[in-house]
Amino acid sequence: MMLGTLPNTTSSADEIPDEQYAIPTTPDSKKIGILFLSSLMANLAGYLSADATPHNVDAQGYSTTAQALCSSVDDAFCKAGVAIYYLAHLPTCLNEADIDCIAGMYAIKPDGTKVDGILLRGIPNKPSNPHEGNPILGIPRAGVDGLWQLPGVVNGSGSDTYLVIANQSGSISKEKGVTLNERIPSATFGAQIVPVKVLLGTYTPAYVGEMIAKNGTKRLAWYAPTGLGTEACAGVSNTECARRETFPFETVFGLSLRLSGEVKGWLHGRIRDPLIDYKSTSTITRITIQALPVSVPVVAGWTDRANLPAVIPGALVEPVPGTMMTGGTTVENTIALLKLWLPLLGDKAQANPMLWQFSSLQFSNLPGANSCMFDSKSLAGFVSTNSTIYTDGPPLYNSETGSIDYKLASPHFTRKGEVFKGVYNLTIRSDVARCIYKFTNAPITATISVTDESGQSSVAVESMSERDGWIYLSASGFTFSSPTVHVKLIGTPISASPIATPSPTPLATSSASPSPEATPIETPTPTPTPSVSSTKPVIRKSTIICLKGRLIKKITNINPKCPKGYKNK
Repeated sequence: MMLGTLPNTTSSADEIPDEQYAIPTTPDSKKIGILFLSSLMANLAGYLSADATPHNVDAQGYSTTAQALCSSVDDAFCKAGVAIYYLAHLPTCLNEADIDCIAGMYAIKPDGTKVDGILLRGIPNKPSNPHEGNPILGIPRAGVDGLWQLPGVVNGSGSDTYLVIANQSGSISKEKGVTLNERIPSATFGAQIVPVKVLLGTYTPAYVGEMIAKNGTKRLAWYAPTGLGTEACAGVSNTECARRETFPFETVFGLSLRLSGEVKGWLHGRIRDPLIDYKSTSTITRITIQALPVSVPVVAGWTDRANLPAVIPGALVEPVPGTMMTGGTTVENTIALLKLWLPLLGDKAQANPMLWQFSSLQFSNLPGANSCMFDSKSLAGFVSTNSTIYTDGPPLYNSETGSIDYKLASPHFTRKGEVFKGVYNLTIRSDVARCIYKFTNAPITATISVTDESGQSSVAVESMSERDGWIYLSASGFTFSSPTVHVKLIGTPISASPIATPSPTPLATSSASPSPEATPIETPTPTPTPSVSSTKPVIRKSTIICLKGRLIKKITNINPKCPKGYKNK
């Protein structure tokens, strides 16, 4: 049975861009909903707060832990509290000494022309919940999102304005009344570039306020922005809405940040063909990420509970009528949940907005990751894709196959009914890759394959390159619903023994590079005469790696040769 979704003019009308997609409300309070929407960092209110006591609840289930906002970590309430929390929008760097700020943004047009961004103003004009920063503790000062101009880089609205959103959040437990003197672990760090058109109106920006709960305890409350059409706004001030628009075609965007601490572990996000420039000292980290935006399918809708199985993958409790499910407890459960809903939605997206965003992963969120990824003292890598669902941690190393695997899931069709083509990028620091595979510093090549649920290969364009201490791998053009990307690096093992001179045998030989996989050998057929044995020549296939710029092909044959234009590695 196909499910009925509430008609939504912001997504169904071709003249309205998918970037302004609005989540459909329920047509019936008894229906169950689903929503897979790439997380947006827009319109989150910044704050600095503390808990007065450890978390506890009363007999009615209300929290008895008092909370309050602070203007600095030295406020009496923050100093006396047992836990501190913050979310800070990074301000724009005003001079070279500033840290924990946005240093700049730029675009590279299809003709190769680079255009540097010009900061116009902040949106909103000032932080809703201002607080001081503390570089020693790693807390940025409260800032606002920046409205930038890229002269001549025109977005879908005809405007050349872009909103840059970068925020960082963290928390730490401490002894009551103790002054902090250690860096607060960063729980989330991320950034986003959004093409916008500024509209005038009356709005209220998002903010965090203090309230009195039913049991009399002072608690914090988070308020969303208000005003006509704010669901399409990437940011609002009291008088302006920065409405989301479409990115210009094949235009690369770059964002530079200066931070007081290192970005450790992994980044993941929604960009294509990224280039990373990362420099870190004991006091400052400079990071620039340059990439193309990507189109990401949104999956949303409503259906009757009877159309879903009795046990729903990843659901800890029975879905509440009139609410939307947003995922399972694990990536595997979430993929299973998406596959459960896709037939009800015609296996197509409800919108395909273009996005340019990334965020960090903490080591605590990297279960199953190889120890080399944990041991990294700085940024280890970046995984990005346009898939609706993806493994947002580093790809898992499969010791049995020697490959790095990465799971994806998306609808087969776009909103317009076209076949949706996947994009995957893995950027990994060279020393981390060599640590995983125990390779020497000799050059590395790679093979990339994409398989569907049945294990069959999916057609994809693959590439690999290494520069400035980073290995860049990509696959594109594959289809969905739930493929797995396999990356296998080929290099010189540290423990490689000298190659022994083979004894003469009737085997066909090849001077090609050794195959990265075990090659089946034809077994000689024994003669039925016991007194005489005869042996047929064994035919062995060889595999070579062929290079053409960033393109790599793996050729397996009895006498393999590289295609025209390719060179043998």
